[in-house]
Amino acid sequence: MRFRSRWLAWLCLSLMLWAAMAESTHSHANQTEAASCSICMVAHSTVPVCSAHQLTPVFATIGVLSEEEITAKAQPGIFELGIRGPPEL
Repeated sequence: MRFRSRWLAWLCLSLMLWAAMAESTHSHANQTEAASCSICMVAHSTVPVCSAHQLTPVFATIGVLSEEEITAKAQPGIFELGIRGPPEL
């Protein structure tokens, strides 16, 4: 398995280098051939412009928050005698 993956990696690398060399060194005898060449058409075409469309957000009520007042029930304990109370404002 390791031999196959290494061989496949070398094959892909060599094909990529061969294609880059062929693209950069190819030439045409006349302008008519250059107009129908797919490599030349891609090389001289403009870069596609990326356009973004921002959608407006849709706000909808999914629920209503209802608050209930919670009162804590304090119970005096043993530790209350040794702890200083909160400062008064």
